[in-house]
Amino acid sequence: MNATSEWQSGERSWFYLIYRWIWMLCFAAVFLVCLSLQYSDGKYFIFMTNWGVILGLLTQFVAAVLVTRWQFNINSLRSNICEMGMQGSPTTPLVKVYWLLHGVTMSVSLVITTVYWSILHGKMNKPMRFPVLSFVTHCLNSVFMLVDFLMVGFPVRVLHTVYAMLLPIIYFSFTIVYFLCGGVDEYGNHYVYPILDWTSPMRGVITFAGVFTLYCIYAIVFYSIYQFKRFLHRSFSTIWSPHCVGLI
Repeated sequence: MNATSEWQSGERSWFYLIYRWIWMLCFAAVFLVCLSLQYSDGKYFIFMTNWGVILGLLTQFVAAVLVTRWQFNINSLRSNICEMGMQGSPTTPLVKVYWLLHGVTMSVSLVITTVYWSILHGKMNKPMRFPVLSFVTHCLNSVFMLVDFLMVGFPVRVLHTVYAMLLPIIYFSFTIVYFLCGGVDEYGNHYVYPILDWTSPMRGVITFAGVFTLYCIYAIVFYSIYQFKRFLHRSFSTIWSPHCVGLI
């Protein structure tokens, strides 16, 4: 269920509700600090890292709303679903949006972290003005999303990676249009990232191919983690079931 944690035993969990709002506030704080320090006449919005921060905030906000509605049974949401059964209940548009956002954000967070620390770190041809903030948005972003991935209770579908792959297509198209329109970064460079310098198209194509490869790899990794998480859930559920506890 999209409004419950993988690890909660009852229909409701105050711990999960509090966790959801704390996570949302953390992402909101990072976004507001980044925006205030790095706005640079709107240049903040040209970087994939910041797209990831915005997507993370949207994901956590929708999650917090869903869990709040479930926890307090707003519009009889929980009652109706429990009456129909989890499997027979219809998937609402908000749940579909959340599922899509979470998949897209999860993938892009890991790709941002991987590409930044393996290729871009120290090679951006610009001073690092906010090293702590850079660490948060290029490392802790993935840590936060991985923790969240372990907490959520909805299933993972490998083929849903196709939706996540739309984001790099959109972003790469944006960088091409931005380059053709004479766009520059906050230091006047004619590219957003050195690896997307479209004066050398082959470099951009290789980057595009590499990012897609990462998406495929992480899709398998996420599905494997999901299956392991389900295995642990079943194991602990069996161990701590009333019948087994009575046998100990």
